[in-house]
Amino acid sequence: MTLHRVLDPLAAHLASEVDGVRVDDVAPVATTDLPCAVLSLDAVTQTLVGVGRVPRGTRTGALRLAATVDLADPVLDLGGGDTLDLLSADRRTLTLPHGPLVRADGTPDPPFGPGDVSADDGAPFIVVAGTPAGRQVQVDPQEGTLLFGVPLATSGDLDLTYHVGQWDVVTTRVQGTLAVEVVAGTAEAVADTSRAVATALAASDPGIRTTPSSWGPVRPAELPDETATRSQVTTFQLDAELEEPVLTSGGGVISRVAVTGALSSPPDIPLPIEPFTVTRGATT
Repeated sequence: MTLHRVLDPLAAHLASEVDGVRVDDVAPVATTDLPCAVLSLDAVTQTLVGVGRVPRGTRTGALRLAATVDLADPVLDLGGGDTLDLLSADRRTLTLPHGPLVRADGTPDPPFGPGDVSADDGAPFIVVAGTPAGRQVQVDPQEGTLLFGVPLATSGDLDLTYHVGQWDVVTTRVQGTLAVEVVAGTAEAVADTSRAVATALAASDPGIRTTPSSWGPVRPAELPDETATRSQVTTFQLDAELEEPVLTSGGGVISRVAVTGALSSPPDIPLPIEPFTVTRGATT
């Protein structure tokens, strides 16, 4: 897991709690950047929660996904040398890389609207409930397909967004030292901002826990243009658990192979022949 997945939501949380302060991982270079709180992580360790890389559990709801289809080569690599054509022969029916689909609110029932699914090849298609015509598109949520009113072009990209209702997750525990450097024009502004940041961290998301570990003094500082400022560094021990979605058999293009099999029969005791289907989920 890349560490920006820890810092970005933490910065967004602090920015929403501390008014008028820029919070990110970028050091200030001009007075227009002040006041600011600059975040950094050090001595980080990561541990997968559970045994090996097995997903921790299954989530349901609405997971928003984005995909881009190369219209010149609309083929999905299933791995192991297997591929799947995403476009039908008439270039009107597109199989999405994952399915079945749900609306943005997690419900599976039509009609689907533009907030649930989008398709754009340079201009957006209009999502409709009925039979599409022209630059319209109809969603089949159970099959995970889109039916377009006109054949898609033979070149260019088709940008898609859609939602799946079930996915696996892998949870990673991240531990390390979070440093917060507050920079402002006056010592009073620095002290007030550091205290506001510490208060916000104490009430941060339950998935990201912080414990104060050091509180440095307010010191003189300078911007790159030699403008005099003040700064203060505080540190916290960070303990976070972050979930990453994993789309395997719970949401993926499925290639189906029909099989007819029979068990070996004991003498004079015929057993029925049982048809069944082997399915394979693609991880993308």
